Amino acid sequence: MPPPKTPPGATAAEFAENRFGGPTQFLETIVTVGVALVRLVPPNPRRVAWLAQNRGLTNVGFGFNREVAAATGFLLGAEGGVATANVETDGEGVTWEVFAISTVAGQSVRVLETIRV
Repeated sequence: MPPPKTPPGATAAEFAENRFGGPTQFLETIVTVGVALVRLVPPNPRRVAWLAQNRGLTNVGFGFNREVAAATGFLLGAEGGVATANVETDGEGVTWEVFAISTVAGQSVRVLETIRV
């Protein structure tokens, strides 16, 4: 069954269809990051963007392989630090999995993914 037609005047939907070849949707999750490595963003070949915000009280380190450490990963700063990736500036890297770790247990990181559906 083909997807429904975009209604006239649905500006954001038309933009997404033109930019990404079809509609998109958000996928929002909360990931608890601690002293053991966790997957922050799963691999997804249909993802066109992601955003992660550290809501915890301690910095989080993140990276694109399982070797990331809290002190040497990319910094996701405490109390609101944000990292983003999108297909236009980061190419295929936006589809890769991302790992995270902290020096303290229980850091809450919100992740918002934009997925092409």
